[in-house]
Order: sequence, then structure tokens, then C-alpha cells
Amino acid sequence: MEIAAPGGDLEKIKYAVMYGADAVYTGFKEFGLRAGATNLSRDEIKEAIRFVHKHGAKLYLTLNAYLENDDFPALKDFVSWLNTTELDAVIVSDPGVLSIVKEHSDIAIHISTQANVNNLEAARFWYRQGAKRIVLAREMKLKDIRQIKEELPELELECFIHGAMCIAYSGRCLLSAYLNQRSANKGACTHPCRWNWALTEESRPGEYFPIEEDAYGSYILSSKDLCTLPIFKDLMAAGIDSGKIEGRMKSLYYVAQITRIYRAAHDLENLDSGTLERLMAELGKVSHREYWQGFYDSEALDMGIDLSECSYSTLAEYCGKVVEYSDSQIAFDALGKISKDDIVEIIYPQLKDDIRMKVESIYDSEGQKVENTRPNYRYWLDLPDTGKRGALIRKCVEA
Repeated sequence: MEIAAPGGDLEKIKYAVMYGADAVYTGFKEFGLRAGATNLSRDEIKEAIRFVHKHGAKLYLTLNAYLENDDFPALKDFVSWLNTTELDAVIVSDPGVLSIVKEHSDIAIHISTQANVNNLEAARFWYRQGAKRIVLAREMKLKDIRQIKEELPELELECFIHGAMCIAYSGRCLLSAYLNQRSANKGACTHPCRWNWALTEESRPGEYFPIEEDAYGSYILSSKDLCTLPIFKDLMAAGIDSGKIEGRMKSLYYVAQITRIYRAAHDLENLDSGTLERLMAELGKVSHREYWQGFYDSEALDMGIDLSECSYSTLAEYCGKVVEYSDSQIAFDALGKISKDDIVEIIYPQLKDDIRMKVESIYDSEGQKVENTRPNYRYWLDLPDTGKRGALIRKCVEA
């Protein structure tokens, strides 16, 4: 199984590959469903392709927005330009976009999860249209995925393995467009499902009735986060060609951390209970809502609604990336506060290389000792150079 990681910008693409991704999916400034992500320019697309290919990985570009008539002249020009690159595939959902890609390029076509493919006949339809791969709907069960693979062995199947879930069917939501005039189907979702909601009753205008309220409010439309690590080997055995991590708008740390965890799970011959426990503990060190395994093994379509633990939690705080090394020190660009005596972890692409340490001294850019860091400044810590690059630094926090 391929590990496909998100790449919201060029730096995240590079870290995703460094931390174990076989492929990275990213977006252009237009035509995709993550308008809030940084996304790539044409020059950055070419650089990203060069980088991932140099490291034996692939790059997929999202063209999965639902377009209007006026969008197509620019799309035709862009697709023609893409055909001059060595892009590995485009991800589409609009049949009109698919027809333009077929007419103006030879690029492989992946069908987005936004196309709602959740049965064999839908997969067969897209296969006949020239699709190389289907990114299946998150609502599918594992037994049905197996059947598609048995019936259409030449068709590649991609499934989400980790990340945020949408309350709407395959992400086809109109809430944001209705409430904020920003369409989720054109990449501008404002996530109103995560607002604090309450019920009102027709004969009692102005009275609001909370539902299963916690200290932060009521989030009756907010889904749990998908985590398939406990059933990951079952997904691999089902013949799924690519496991997709959600998160093009997440942090560089999130992309690196989640990618390396699933890379480790993938490469292990057996995922025993002790190893699974350690990897799940690592998953607790990124900001997340309560985890669940999605629909893969569930007969009850409960949508993973989280009525008790609605808020985000994490056991670690990302504090920056390591940018310089000397024989006895490392330098990092601070994004969070680290203080003397804090417990921090220096993490690397391989989990076995991680270093946990108590901060004895912090030095500013002039070599002076300071008590704590401030965001957007460079600092040094005492740590011998391990010879390994691409490290990130995080601070351990209490549960």
C-alpha cells in the first residue's frame, strides 16, 4: 500500500516525503477544494515534481472543485501546461473537468472522494471513463471495498486512513455556502459544522436548548477524527493501493508526525499490541478530536458524532523545526514557548531516532542564555549532532 500524505505548500511536500510518504497530493491556486491552503504556483509545481521524483515519490494535483462555465477556459490552459510537466496524476470530481483532462493531456486521472464512489457499479463507470484510480467515499465498508478490488483488479483504490471527517455525505456540504456565501464545493468551507449549535423549538423563539453540553459548548454536527491504525493491516490485506492522510491545511508538524507513524505501521510485518499502543501514543501528540475507525468495520452508521469529547486535545506542542547543527548544539526557529526545565522531544523521520530531554539551557542568537523562547526567533539548545537531518522539536504537555 502506498502512503499518500497531504502537502499544503512546498515545504510540507518536502517534509512529507522526508518523513516517509510514497506520494503527496497538493493543490494549485485554482480548481481545488482547499482554497484556504497556501497551494502551489506553476513554478512550485515543477519544483515539487522534481523533488518528489528525486526521492522516489509521486505528486498528485487536486482539480476536484465543482466548476462553473466561466472557469473552463482557464482550466483548459492550465491542463495543457500541466501536460508539459511530469505530474503523476490529477484528482478530479467534476465530469466536465475529467473530460478536459482527457482532451488536453495524457495525465493519469484519479477520481476524488467528492465524486461519492461507494459501490462497485459507480467504480466500474469511472473506470470505463478512463480513471486509473478511485478515491473511495469515506462511507464504504471494508467488505465492499474488497469486492470492488476483486471485480476490478486493474482499477487502483485509494482510501482515507487518517484525519478530519466531514459531517456531510462524502464532504458534499452546503452549510458554508448557505450561511457564509463560501462554498465548500469550491474550496472555501468555513466549517460551520464545528460551531457551537443548539436546538430551538417552534413555539419558543429565542430559547436555545443545548445538547450534551461540555465545558466548551455543544457540537452536534462535529465528527470525530478518523484513525485506522488499529485496523491498518486489514486495510492493506484488502488490496487497497493507497492509504490517504487528510490534512492539507494542517501544520508541517502534523503532516510529518502522522506520515511517519503510518509509514512505521506499514513497514512492520506484524502490528502487535505493544507496538500499536506505542504508535497510538504518538498519535496523541498531535492536536485531534476523539479518534474512531470510521465505517470500515462498522455496521452502524453513527457518523462518529462526538457528544462527550468535542474539543481538540494533544499531549505535545509543536515548537519549531531544527535548522542548524553544530558538534554540540542544534538551532531551531521557535513557533512556541519553551522554558528552562521543560521536557522536549526532538523527532526525526524514524521514530527510533527520537530524543527526549530536559532543557538545561537555552541560548539566543548572540549566544546569551535566556529563560524561555519567543515565537519567530532562533534559539540554540545543547545537543550533539546526530548526523540526521529534518528534525522537529515539540514540548511535552500534561494530559
